Amino acid sequence: MRPDPFGHDAPLVAQGRFTRHHQGYACFERTPKGGRVIEPDQQSGGSRPSAAALGPYAFMTALAEMVPVPVIVFDSHGAIIISNRLAGQLLVVSPEQIDRRVLTFDGTDLWDVIAAKRRSGELMITEVPARIRTSANRSVDVTFVVSTLGGHEGSDGGVFAMAYDAPDERDLVGQHPHPLDGTLFPERQQFAPIVRLLAEDLGADAAVFAEVDPDRPLSARTIAAVQDGQSLEGFEWSLPGTPVMSTAGKRAITVRHGLRQAFPDDTWAAAEGFDSFAAVFLTDVAGRRAGILAVYSRDPIEAPEAMAGMLRLFAARLLPALRHLIGDRSLRESEERYSALFEHSHLPMLLIDPASTQIVDANDAACNFYGFGYDDLTAMSALQINTLAPDDTREELARAANRTRNYFQFHHRLADGSVRDVEVYSNPISVHSRELLFDIVHDVTDRHRTESELERYKQQLESLLQRRTDDLMRTNVELQQTTAASDAFYENVGAEFRTPLHTIIGFSDLLARGMVGELNEEQVRQVDMIRDAGRQLAALVDDVLELSRLQTGVEACEPEEFDLAELVRSIAVGVRQTAEASHLAFEVSCPEQAVELFTDRNKVEQILLQLISNALKYTSEGTVRMVVEVDESTAVVRVVDTGVGIEASEIPHIFDEFRQVARRVSGTHEGTGLGLAVCLRLAHILGGTIEVESELGAGSTFTLTFPRRCA
Repeated sequence: MRPDPFGHDAPLVAQGRFTRHHQGYACFERTPKGGRVIEPDQQSGGSRPSAAALGPYAFMTALAEMVPVPVIVFDSHGAIIISNRLAGQLLVVSPEQIDRRVLTFDGTDLWDVIAAKRRSGELMITEVPARIRTSANRSVDVTFVVSTLGGHEGSDGGVFAMAYDAPDERDLVGQHPHPLDGTLFPERQQFAPIVRLLAEDLGADAAVFAEVDPDRPLSARTIAAVQDGQSLEGFEWSLPGTPVMSTAGKRAITVRHGLRQAFPDDTWAAAEGFDSFAAVFLTDVAGRRAGILAVYSRDPIEAPEAMAGMLRLFAARLLPALRHLIGDRSLRESEERYSALFEHSHLPMLLIDPASTQIVDANDAACNFYGFGYDDLTAMSALQINTLAPDDTREELARAANRTRNYFQFHHRLADGSVRDVEVYSNPISVHSRELLFDIVHDVTDRHRTESELERYKQQLESLLQRRTDDLMRTNVELQQTTAASDAFYENVGAEFRTPLHTIIGFSDLLARGMVGELNEEQVRQVDMIRDAGRQLAALVDDVLELSRLQTGVEACEPEEFDLAELVRSIAVGVRQTAEASHLAFEVSCPEQAVELFTDRNKVEQILLQLISNALKYTSEGTVRMVVEVDESTAVVRVVDTGVGIEASEIPHIFDEFRQVARRVSGTHEGTGLGLAVCLRLAHILGGTIEVESELGAGSTFTLTFPRRCA
């Protein structure tokens, strides 16, 4: 067991030797006369401390090395038991030539100065100023902060002394460089010696320092690794299978023994027979895991707290260097990406100094666009390519530099004297600590030209459209006037026709009845012919006037609530006598309950009467039947006859105006050829349609379909 070097009654001789096996680094060995400095060429091949031998002495020694000022620890008898490298500047050979001590310029031992202050009752923490003779044989003023360490059972113990500052660097002449110095100078980072020192101080067989990608915590990039005192060049530490994979959310991990059994997939441990493992994690400025400092040992770890503490000391010293390394690489990668974007972009890009208006840099696309060589363009001012007045250009550059505006529209002058319309996106950027403007230039000359052409075409189209609209309005007025005149004409003609026709029909009827005297048979026959011809002409006039009125488009559906079943039955009563007179059966099939509709009753009745009239006209024997069917939204009325039918070639023309389809039936074919045309137009006004199915010699079916509620 290692004795306490700080207690008053601690033995003067330590059990064993504490050495660092780092080439060119001085070590210390305790002796009955105090701490004796062992130079590198005096070091014996003493055994390396094992991981089990770690304790407070090793931790304090490592801590002293981390401090950037001289640190010296005396035991209760004044022997130097710990001193860091920087304190080596203050150690000179004592007059007894036994060891190296801290002496003032007159040869007084610093311990004697400290002991005198302690005997005089000075505070436990105080300042001790002294003029010290350095190892370079110079005298320097050094102020030590001295703290008394407690001894056994309240007696005085040793002393911890730390200088406010290190002597001049000239006093380091002849001393060997320390591995930790590499962390102070990031541009000269040498991590392998530090990792080797870590392994030696911890008595580990291997150590590794690796960077971890915060976004991919399963992968690591090995920065430095050592094993058995040798650097491992090109070594890549594989994280899968290691204890690191079981440390989510932890800052450190220690596997004291049984490493290969607990983590059989750790390839390094399996290959080298490591039995223990310890690691701490380093974080980036955002607190994410960014690095790992780990050690492996073939021996068990008997002091895990001291092991973890030592690792944290080294990690704290390495952390700034790691962050600098990561930041430097990120900056370099960012600059490479920017450089690639800048150089290879097809868009013209410029770097402009807003203060001097100087064009600092330009990519190939900018040189090609402006027509200048690179040297010529970067020797120019932004004032030379911008057609704005110089003061206005400076003002716009100031707006971009102040971030008050980043989008501009300019006219830029090219090398051939031509001027192009450009859009410029400008943002401040820092390049090598110089504040510049990063401009991306878009040539929009063609686009503006196209937009101007489109605007001109738009105006022309609007003008043409207005003229056409005026023409249409004028034509519409003329059509309305013509329609009104036509309506008036038809009304007048209808009135003029109806008056004499009604007179002819009326007097013919009186003559046929013998009310003006008896007529012979021939006279009666001729009077009947006059009366029938008058009636046909009156029907023709009514159909022509109705069709003319429908063609104007002013006729609309005039809806009302009514019962379709009741309407069909009332029509049947009116036509059944006519059907019986022709020896035809007339049948009606409709629901017993009311069929409520909200549509134009008169137009529905007019259509059905026309369809029934046609069916009776072209049916010489058999049956005429009306069938009513309804669903939630539609009403269907079919007029079915057993007449002569219609030829298939005639069906497409059945609804043409003034078209009478030839039917093979005896008797006269009375009619104007307008009835079905009027029916179809009325059906369209109702929002419906009429369809026909017919078989020659077997009869026809006309189907009226319309909505139950008129829109």
